Amino acid sequence: MKVLIVGAGIAGLAAARAFEMRGYHPEIVERQTASPTAGQSIFLLGNAMRALENLGLQDQVSKVSFPIQTQTIFSSRGKLLNHVQTPSVWDTCGPCVAVTRPSLMELMRNSLISTRIDFGTTVMRTVLRRDKREVYFSDGRVSDFDLVIGADGVRSSIRAASFTLAAPRSVGLSAWRLLTDNRYQITGWTAMLGSGRTLLAIPLPNAKLYIYADCPTREFGSGSIEQLKRLFAGFAPPLGHIVADISDGADAHRAEIEEVPYRDHAAERLVLIGDAAHASSPSMAQGAAMAMEDAIVLAACLSRKQTVERAISQFGELRKRRVDWVQKQSNARDKLRGAPDVVRNMLLRTLGTKLYHRSYDMLVEPL
Repeated sequence: MKVLIVGAGIAGLAAARAFEMRGYHPEIVERQTASPTAGQSIFLLGNAMRALENLGLQDQVSKVSFPIQTQTIFSSRGKLLNHVQTPSVWDTCGPCVAVTRPSLMELMRNSLISTRIDFGTTVMRTVLRRDKREVYFSDGRVSDFDLVIGADGVRSSIRAASFTLAAPRSVGLSAWRLLTDNRYQITGWTAMLGSGRTLLAIPLPNAKLYIYADCPTREFGSGSIEQLKRLFAGFAPPLGHIVADISDGADAHRAEIEEVPYRDHAAERLVLIGDAAHASSPSMAQGAAMAMEDAIVLAACLSRKQTVERAISQFGELRKRRVDWVQKQSNARDKLRGAPDVVRNMLLRTLGTKLYHRSYDMLVEPL
C-alpha cells in the first residue's frame, strides 16, 4: 500500500514509525525546511510514554528526558493548592517525563529506516480518482496514493481543503513558551494560578527549565517579554521571581491557543490525525500523546485484512471516546482556571487530587 503523510511533526513522524513497524514504506512531505519544533519543550504523561514504548522508543526518550515525579499547583500568592505524586496515577501505564521538542523530534526522525521525507514541499491539492488519491505537489510532481494522512497541525492545509466547518478556533488565551537556566531548584512540574493567568515551570535535562505562561488574548498585546514580566509581576515564589529574571531578549515562542473540535475528519482514502484532527488547549498536556496514539491505532487498523475505507472507519470508532474525553476535560480545566480565585483555589485545595484522577484515569486504560 502506498501511503503519503503530510507533515513531519510528532504526528507525522509517529505515523511513519508505526507504519514502518507494520511493514509499510510511507512518504512524508513537510512544508517547512525542517521538522517543526515550535513550543520548546513537551511534558509527556504516562500514556504518551506508553505510546513511545509501542513505537520502540521509550528507552531512548527516557535517556534524554527529565523524570517528573510530582505535579504541584500554587496560587499566585504562593499558597499550596494541590500536590500529586505522578506514579500514583501513571505507574501502571508509563513514567512521566519532560523533554525538549528538538530532542524528541530527532529521535523520532532517526528511528525511520525506509521513509523518505521531502522538506520544503507542500500538497497543492488531492483528488480521488479510480480508488486512488491523486496528489499534486508544489514541486510539480503528481502521484497516486492508496492513502493520504493529514498530520500537518492545527493550521492543516489538508483539513482546510477537504472538510467544511474545519477552521481552528481560539480558546481566548495566548501563551509564551521559553527555556531558561534552572537556577531555582525546581524539581517537578510546578504551576501557579492567578486571575485568568497561568505560570508553569518544568525542569529539563542539562539544568534547563521550561517556562509556559498564558493570559487572556486581550491582555497579550505584542507578546513582548516586557509584557510577560508586567502581567506576572505580582506572582510570588516559587515562580514569580523566575519571570522577573528573564532577559528582555530571551527567545520565546508566542502564539494564540487554538483548538480544532473533533469531528469525523475522514474521507475516501484520506484521514487526519493529531492536531490537524483535534487540537486542544494544553491544559491536559495530551497533544503529543493523542497524536502518537492516533498513529499507532491507524497503523493497526490498516494492517488488518479489511478495506482502506473500513480501516479508516474503524480508526474513527476506536479514537472517538478518548479524543472526546481529552477535549471535554481540557475545556473543563480551562473554565476552572478562569473561575474567580476564591472558588478555584477552594476547589483545588479540597478536590484537586480527586479531579486529577478523574481527568486521567480513563487515559491510563489500554488503547
